[in-house]
Amino acid sequence: MTDSPKAFSTFYRDVFLPEHQQPLNVALHIFGTLAGLAWIAATLAAPGFWKLAVLLFPVIHGAPGLIGHRLVERSEAVGDARWARRDYPAWLFILANHRLTAERLVIAPVAALARGLRIAG
Repeated sequence: MTDSPKAFSTFYRDVFLPEHQQPLNVALHIFGTLAGLAWIAATLAAPGFWKLAVLLFPVIHGAPGLIGHRLVERSEAVGDARWARRDYPAWLFILANHRLTAERLVIAPVAALARGLRIAG
């Protein structure tokens, strides 16, 4: 596997999306991503807490998605200990979570609005 954008797109389409089909699991992943970003913003506003922020960020960012996989969308092939996966680097999953969040909260609604404007116009 390479670190090229094409490799990420392939990973996202062929590995990540098939493991994220249940709406509740997707919602938990989006919540975790947004909570992680909010945590970073809060940490920047209160810089004296950076050590605590660094320790808690993985929990805040990743726990909702892990809970989603444990409770809603389990995979016998991958197992419940998703943080221990060694088949792909962790950064691919983090980046994929952010792409999923952007697609569901920004790209899809804007595309739907544009389609609606074309139909109405």
